[in-house]
Amino acid sequence: ANPYDLAIVQDGRIFVVNRGAGGFSRVGICNLEEEYLGEFGSYGDGDGQFKLPVAVAVDSKGRIYVADEYHHRISMFDTSGKFLGKWGVFGSESGRFNGPSGIVFDSEDNLYVVDQHNSRVQKFTCDGGFLSQWGEQGNADGQFNMPWGITIDAEGDVYVADWRNDRIQKFSADGRFL
Repeated sequence: ANPYDLAIVQDGRIFVVNRGAGGFSRVGICNLEEEYLGEFGSYGDGDGQFKLPVAVAVDSKGRIYVADEYHHRISMFDTSGKFLGKWGVFGSESGRFNGPSGIVFDSEDNLYVVDQHNSRVQKFTCDGGFLSQWGEQGNADGQFNMPWGITIDAEGDVYVADWRNDRIQKFSADGRFL
């Protein structure tokens, strides 16, 4: 119900972030044969809970990461839904979030997080260690106005959906505008 994002793990299971009115938030699990395999997470403020989950990604070890734009955090789970940890707090300083949205891993298991209301992309280790950031508010090359989605190509270049600027921008892995 109300899917926002999805990630597929190596065995073919699909993890779908769902959220809706009335306090509905979870990660549903299904497969390509349309079998419903279960779910984890619920609406709330505690560990393993979400208020506005918006994106999901999987690292090379098969851990599931979920961005929650309300709680300004990233939560980690194993593929059975067991809560493993979280990081992130509200703010504009390096390593803090104001509405994390899109997330994606590179080939070295670094997590790129689109920080929508801070108009930037932040790069972290898979355990939440801050590495770098780039971007600022605006409409020039390398600037953002409510960035939202993100992906990485086979060469390691980063593509960001710059929602309110109605464009896609391409960057090197270190944030250089391409």
